[in-house]
Amino acid sequence: MEQLISAGLDSAPIDVDMNNFMKEVIEESSTKPIVVQFWAPWCGPCKQLSPILEKVVAATNGRVTMARINIDDNQQIAQQMRVQSVPTVYGFFNGQPVDAFSGAQPESTVKQFIEKLANLGNTGPDIVAMLEVANGLLESQNYEAAMSQFHEIMAESPDSPEGLSGVIRSMVGLKDFKGAREVVDQLDDEFRDKPEIMAAIDTLVLSEKVSKSAGGMEQARAAVLANPDDLSARQDLAMALFALDEKAASMDQLLESICIDRLWNDEAARTQLLEFFKTLGPANPDVIVARRKLSTLLFS
Repeated sequence: MEQLISAGLDSAPIDVDMNNFMKEVIEESSTKPIVVQFWAPWCGPCKQLSPILEKVVAATNGRVTMARINIDDNQQIAQQMRVQSVPTVYGFFNGQPVDAFSGAQPESTVKQFIEKLANLGNTGPDIVAMLEVANGLLESQNYEAAMSQFHEIMAESPDSPEGLSGVIRSMVGLKDFKGAREVVDQLDDEFRDKPEIMAAIDTLVLSEKVSKSAGGMEQARAAVLANPDDLSARQDLAMALFALDEKAASMDQLLESICIDRLWNDEAARTQLLEFFKTLGPANPDVIVARRKLSTLLFS
């Protein structure tokens, strides 16, 4: 799984001079975009920009190629391209410069520049369409097929938060909590802060929590049958049902608990129900039904 996260990050930039500029930049850009960094060994900002540029280009998984030109050794090319300071970065496509910037830039700006360049030569798979199919499979609980589709998305776009989120959620659906946790534990803070990843982590945390309750379902069910007002047993039964993918039945238990005593244990049933809503998402059919029932209970 580590390969999914780090894929594409090991491609090295091509060193270009007068001997290969025509081939590596002009000719190669006829098939896909090329980003060219003009730099110098003495340039401090170049040393700041280079690793960011290499990382972002590598994350395109081959949709963009990076070349670099040392202006000290290639003054003629620098003059032809009117490079007045370093670092200067040009984007080439179809043999022509199509965009440029100068000076060290934050990673967010570099990403926008590279993504715009990558889209010029975007003849690869339709990632948006692939995500739509994968999310549909996930919604229908076809977790193995969803996992396969999300793997394809990650192969095409290794830095896709939607793709990685789908991988995590598919693993959760397959009850591979250990594998999903290993993926999550490898993520850096930047990735963790993305909304799609945060939602996937919430799903994993909840699933890890409820999975511990699955084995006690029969005991909890028996306790509820013996005493319908045993709200602690209802809470346990709700968690166990959720762990066994009986989402609607699980939420019904929490709704019944709210109906009996909404303030029990600091509104524990309502709090848990809202956590289920957040994890499953507002478009989930069971959530839509349960949310309507909750509104009726709270405002009647």
